[in-house]
Amino acid sequence: MLEKLDLQKKLSKSDYSKVMDELGKRLGQVQRLAREAKKPIIIVFEGWRGARRSAIINTMMQQMDARGFDVYSTVRMSEAEYKQPFFTFFWKHLPALGNIVVYHRSWYYLKNANEENDKNNDHKYSQNISYDHINQFEKMLTDDNYIILKFFLHLSKEQQKENIEKNAKTLGKAWRDVSPAIDESDHYEEYFERYEKMLEATDKVNAPWHLIAADDRRVAEIEIINSIVETVEKAVNTPVVAPAAIVRPNNMYDVLSKINATQELTKEEYKKELDKYQKRLKQLQIEMFKEQIPTVICFEGWDAAGKGGAIRRLTAALDPLGFSVHPVSAPNVVERQFHYLWRFWVHLPSPGNIAIFDRTWYGRVMVERIEGFAKNYEWQRAYDEIKDMEQQWAEHGFAIAKFWLQIDKDEQLRRFTDRQNDPMKQWKITDEDWRNREKWDAYEAAVNEMLVRTDTSYAPWTVVEGNNKYYARLKVLKTIVDLFEKKLGK
Repeated sequence: MLEKLDLQKKLSKSDYSKVMDELGKRLGQVQRLAREAKKPIIIVFEGWRGARRSAIINTMMQQMDARGFDVYSTVRMSEAEYKQPFFTFFWKHLPALGNIVVYHRSWYYLKNANEENDKNNDHKYSQNISYDHINQFEKMLTDDNYIILKFFLHLSKEQQKENIEKNAKTLGKAWRDVSPAIDESDHYEEYFERYEKMLEATDKVNAPWHLIAADDRRVAEIEIINSIVETVEKAVNTPVVAPAAIVRPNNMYDVLSKINATQELTKEEYKKELDKYQKRLKQLQIEMFKEQIPTVICFEGWDAAGKGGAIRRLTAALDPLGFSVHPVSAPNVVERQFHYLWRFWVHLPSPGNIAIFDRTWYGRVMVERIEGFAKNYEWQRAYDEIKDMEQQWAEHGFAIAKFWLQIDKDEQLRRFTDRQNDPMKQWKITDEDWRNREKWDAYEAAVNEMLVRTDTSYAPWTVVEGNNKYYARLKVLKTIVDLFEKKLGK
């Protein structure tokens, strides 16, 4: 792909100025159009060291409104960010609706740097990933209306050497410390082959590469800005065509009908077992922290199924410095500006810590599905998106526990009535709870499909029989104890 580029192209200063005067105005205009259309834009700059990315980005920024425009680089990631799952940095820096994020070296550079460091036995980076992972990540975003523009700035070997020498002379010795990126100049042919493979593996219809001949910076700037203008104009003016909905019968999946929600356990047995498992959990939390193993614990279930009580008995056993609880409700104004998974990536635990989610990303295939907050094609593709996310966490070493708390319809009615008649519990019951109950059959079908399609070896579901709260709370604790012991090799 790269060998097809004409690196001899030149553009005079006067011709450049004439073209840029008009193109700069169009760039500012399409930025405003994207903002009005609420199209988030991600612009990726990759290429050879010395390709003058910073200067090109700066020229581009001069034509645009600086509000809603951010620039990041993986070269500037912190040590803590390196220890997170690979895509965490990029999820945390997604642009809001109508905004723009520019990457001066992105996930592509991070992957190459990862491999380079592993080759030198320097395991600074968090994990290796494949180009398939990258393609899935980009598709997840473009499926959700993000515009991704990817530019690879190609230099000849001679021009790269000249540019690097000029940078060192102009910027001084501190230049390499400020920008400690891979220097390919001594192994140009080797990296040429590596970049060719990268471009071929990740040049997709939804996120194609724009290959830029960058020996002449003026030529590169005009081509880049023109590509941005044309791509954004087309995206803003092209109506979104919804994929065909997949229709499955409601009885295609069946898990819950096989669950006997009523399991017996006396209060005396409960107290004895509770003390034992809470003490064991306290010990295991310390060991998990020493081994720097992060944990994600998810709670889903019917309204009034006992999620809050189970979480309280779990957290009572833990050091409060080592866990956080994230109650999840309908996305707020800020959260609606991003991909639906964004608000969960930003709450990932640091190594050795525990994140507990009281309701989760599975709302996409339950509440948002049933209530019509997500379009059919949005919630239907969410199963694969969620599994991909959880797989990335598991590959990074996370311990993952997912609980569905199951109660039968009669037990839910009993608990609703109890809450409604008790002044100290009335805050727990809302009109929405009653409305949801009327849609029990639709929710049951959605839950059955969720449990089947997202039950994996790396993040399995545990269905908790919840009519007896004592039994349910102990089962949750036992499951987490077993998970921690397995992760610790006990």
